[in-house]
This record gives sequence, structure tokens and C-alpha cells, in this order.
Amino acid sequence: MKFIFLFALITAFCWHAFAQGNEQQNGQIATELVGKWCFINLAASSDALSNSCITLNADGTFEASLDRSTLPSANTFFVLQDTDFGKWWAKGNRVFYSSSANGQGSFAFQKANHPRLENTPMIVLNGIAFAAATMHDPW
Repeated sequence: MKFIFLFALITAFCWHAFAQGNEQQNGQIATELVGKWCFINLAASSDALSNSCITLNADGTFEASLDRSTLPSANTFFVLQDTDFGKWWAKGNRVFYSSSANGQGSFAFQKANHPRLENTPMIVLNGIAFAAATMHDPW
């Protein structure tokens, strides 16, 4: 019985690792996401960008600089270091990453326009809104 459980556990782990690697091979750089995106507190009336930003580069690399005191749910990005970098790609409604410090993972993502700032596109990663800090057309 222990052997069957151990075999099932190892098989599940290997399948997850294979699926993550396969996602990277089948993912691509979504050019519309390239740029610098900074957290914006939609609940505040100031609509100011914070200094918690993620930069998605056209060459498939990313840089993150997160000030967790500005994020509404700092644990959402627990897998990334306060300053992190690595590779990124997108597939469907997920943005995948391979972090230099924390390996591979993904965030659910969607495109949205800011509800009060006309012509300001945002990406929402795991429910956290990041507004364009570089020139982008609205979605």
C-alpha cells in the first residue's frame, strides 16, 4: 500500500513538472503586455502609481520591484522576492514566470481599463491591479 501511494505521489510530481515545462515551451511573449506595470490602489481616490512595479521585457525577461507595504495582499506575490528577475511568457489567461530565486509558477491575469482614468490600461495579476507606467493603448 505504501508503494502505491509513493508511486502516485512521484507520478503526480513528475506530471506537474512536465506540465510546467510544457507550458513554457507552448507559451509566448504577449507583446501587448510588454512594458512597466505598477500597482495602483483602485480603492484610493488619488489614483497614484506605487513603487511596486513589474517590468515585462520584449526579450522574455522580467524584473520585479515590490514594496509589500503598498500591496493590498502582499502574500499574493509571496513567490517573488522583493527584487526579482527571470523569464516570463503568457498562455491563455495566465502569465507564467521562471524566477531566478523561486523557480516556475504562474498568475491568473486579465486585461482591464482603469475605471476612472480614461485610456489607462491595466493588467490584473491574481486580483491585484497594475496600471501601465509606460505608453500603452487602452484595451
